[in-house]
Amino acid sequence: MAEYIDYDEPIQYALGEPARRTGLGGLSMRATVVLAAGFGCFLLLQLSGMGTVGFVVVIPLTLVIMAVISFTIAGRSVAQYAQIIWQDYQRHRHGAHIYISGGQSRVPGGRRRLPGLLARTEAICGIDSAGQEFVVILDRPRREATVMLDVTFTGQTAMTQGERNSMTADWSRWLAGLSLSGDIAQCVVVVATRPGSGSLVANEVRDIISDTAPDIAKRIMLEAAQVISLARPEVLGHIAITVKLDKDSLKDDGFLNQLGTRVPSWASSLQWAGMLAEPLSYDKLVARIHSFFNPATEADFEALAINGAGHDLSWADAGPSVAETFTDSYYHDGACSVSWEMREAPRSTFEDTLLQGLITPHDRVVRKRVALCYRPFEAGVGASRVEAEHRDAMVAANSSKKITSAKAEIRLEHTEAARRAQARGAQLGRFSLFVTATMDRHDDMARVIHDVEQLGAGASIRLQSMRHQQDVGFQITCGVGQVPWSKSSTSSMVTTAS
Repeated sequence: MAEYIDYDEPIQYALGEPARRTGLGGLSMRATVVLAAGFGCFLLLQLSGMGTVGFVVVIPLTLVIMAVISFTIAGRSVAQYAQIIWQDYQRHRHGAHIYISGGQSRVPGGRRRLPGLLARTEAICGIDSAGQEFVVILDRPRREATVMLDVTFTGQTAMTQGERNSMTADWSRWLAGLSLSGDIAQCVVVVATRPGSGSLVANEVRDIISDTAPDIAKRIMLEAAQVISLARPEVLGHIAITVKLDKDSLKDDGFLNQLGTRVPSWASSLQWAGMLAEPLSYDKLVARIHSFFNPATEADFEALAINGAGHDLSWADAGPSVAETFTDSYYHDGACSVSWEMREAPRSTFEDTLLQGLITPHDRVVRKRVALCYRPFEAGVGASRVEAEHRDAMVAANSSKKITSAKAEIRLEHTEAARRAQARGAQLGRFSLFVTATMDRHDDMARVIHDVEQLGAGASIRLQSMRHQQDVGFQITCGVGQVPWSKSSTSSMVTTAS
């Protein structure tokens, strides 16, 4: 008898578990490799008559290295965390944690370039196959081009649960399509909230008021617009799709023609997922990124947009005038920001409204950005990784003569579910989440930090502050194609404890 599925009921979703390899005796694969190497060196010393050296030097050194790469602090191995602290100390010792731009600075040409990861990027405009202008953020050294899509979210409009389920399925299919192309490095979705100035609402009301309307009616409409827009938060969103390029297309900017044929399909297919998307223009991109670093300019950019005037600010001048990185915060142009990263994803199943509390405007956190990063695996690579992970989970569940632990059983269930989903056409990817809250210098930082962490806890997400790398977290949540994994400055051997 066929199972009845009620599509008007909320669907339970699951993210699975982080990929990891299990080695000997439940140890991580890297710890097992270190143990094997140490044991091999010990045997060679024994055969050569230097057994004392093996006992005194090799065995203790092997155990220390295993501990360093196995034990974790804040989700990172001890070795990686020590490297991060050392690099941050070196940066502060040389004064590199302070960024000053402008005419009297060391920035070439006296420009106000974006700092850190964004300093070497450039913005190039193109025309897509639909005749619309689109902007690409190009990182030439890494041969990566990021296409920006401006997004208006419609998920908060009244709709049935069946419609919500359909939109979520279409969003999943859109993400799965990124794996099939094979050249997508990552996709970053940014949802930003900020206090509104009321100019947009007032301008809209002026447009709809008839010239022949009575004066009292005009006054009522204008006063109503003023009341409605008073401290009303605004929600901004954009999607950054990063594409890997080859050398030939990068030489003559031929990649613009290739991307121009893909941008309309990316934007149009998002409407089925409840998003109205269009290519982000050059002026909008520069204004949005600069206002992230300098919130005081938000009203000025909004006034220029209403009047239809350009701001004449280039990408090379979109950065802050002054910025300083501290252990737990990032100060920039009179504002202060704190960034978090997702330490633990939801372990249990969840509904499609999981992130609603985190991304919607909050009364006490007036400015915040939530960046959801998705890094797809290529279709063939994803299938092989799922099979390898399932075999490893089976070995871990059956490696002991004792009763199988509940954790091993759950991992085996997740990998089996991933195999079934892969067989039905699903694709494999990695999700990460970053949050940045921006406040004025006189705001209570401890209260804002508590509120954001509680919002994360309400979404079953454990957030942790990006200590010693607050500037990196801020730039990641800007959503312009820069992600930390491909630019890690720590050793690949100790990057994780897996």
